[in-house]
This record gives sequence, C-alpha cells and structure tokens, in this order.
Amino acid sequence: MKDEISLVKVFEMILKLWWVVLIFAVVVALGAFSISEFLMTPLYTSSSKVYVSNNSAGTVQTINAADINTRKMLVNTYVEILSGDDFLNQVAAEFNKQHEGKWAVSGSGIKGGLKMGSANETEVLSIKYSDTSPEKAQAVLKMILEKAPNEVKEVIRGDCAVSVIDNASLPRTISYPDTRTNTIVGLFLGIVLGIAVIFIRELLDNRIKDDEDLKKKYDIAILGIIPNLDAE
Repeated sequence: MKDEISLVKVFEMILKLWWVVLIFAVVVALGAFSISEFLMTPLYTSSSKVYVSNNSAGTVQTINAADINTRKMLVNTYVEILSGDDFLNQVAAEFNKQHEGKWAVSGSGIKGGLKMGSANETEVLSIKYSDTSPEKAQAVLKMILEKAPNEVKEVIRGDCAVSVIDNASLPRTISYPDTRTNTIVGLFLGIVLGIAVIFIRELLDNRIKDDEDLKKKYDIAILGIIPNLDAE
C-alpha cells in the first residue's frame, strides 16, 4: 500500500478513470429517479393557517410584547391539543360519517399525515395534512379546522380562540416525493461514490508500474530498465 497519495495524483486518477465516475453518477441518479417516480406513493398536502388569540391578554389597542409572547407559547399548547388521540379520533368519526362510502380515515392515520407548528415563529399556527388524494387531504383538514375551536375551548376553558386565516387549500401538485431533488442528490452521491471507488482502488493497488514505484517501495539503486519490446 502506498504511503501517501498527493492531491495531484488523485486528480490524475479521476481524469484517467472519468468513465467510472460517469457510470456511478448515471446509475445512482437513474435509481433515485426510478424509486421516486415509480415506487414511492405520491402525496398531496393541503395547508391552512390559524391565528392563536388570547382575548384575556388585552384588546388590540393595549396589546404588548408580553401578549405576543403568550400567544406564541399558546401555539405549542394548541399543537398538543389538536394532535391528541381523542381529538383526532373524533375528527375521524365525524369525517367517516359525512363521507361514508367515499373515503374513510382513522385517528392514527390522520396523525401520521398531520404536521403543525408556528409559522415563522409567530402566533400564527400552520396546519398541513398530506394524503394520496388532494380532495381527501383538503376535506380532512377542513374537518380539523371545523372541530378545532370547540376542542380548544373545552380543554383550556379560558378566553382563548382559534381564528382561521387561510382555509384548507386544494393541492394542485405532488408534495412528496420530490423527484427532481432526489435525482440531483442521487447524481452527486453517484459522483462521490465513483471517486471513492477510484481512490480505494488506487490505495489497494500494490503493483509496480514504473521505476518511481520501485524507488518508493525499496531502498535500493536501480541499475537499469528493461524496455517494453512489444510497444510500438
């Protein structure tokens, strides 16, 4: 095994075996594209935004920084409430009742496709729901928004409310998987793998190719070199 390989040597190896890098890049990129396009189940995401208000904190005219911070903290509380099993089971039961024979969901199924959090660290709560059907994703999110205010009032039992800013949207494009991004990532991963294979191959190659390799491997003088008579 060689003691060291310079960056120039590595670059020369890559240039010499560029086709190895190309093959890895194409194969991995095509693999990522194929998996994303044909094996992954496409999902559509309906999104909405609601405003978290705490009316006991004051009116609009008297609102201050403390009130805003309180509302930001309430966002996390509302996330826990609206992602609770009991609430989502209620949503699923009402949804199945209204869409009997067309769609069916479970509380655990809704939880798996639900994503909630503060929008840009504000007191606005972003709610997203993903499903294989864009219409179903919108319908489930509408049901969540419909039942959310009563659930909040029952749990908190205070002067808090959820006001809808953006209603549940109808998704027009696939949100998952991102085939383009996955293909690009696969391309770069293939390039890295190709370079790694070339580098490892060189490290494990102990053959003597020229007089320089002899000088590096053995501390003896070279008396002469036998020419390659078959070379043109």
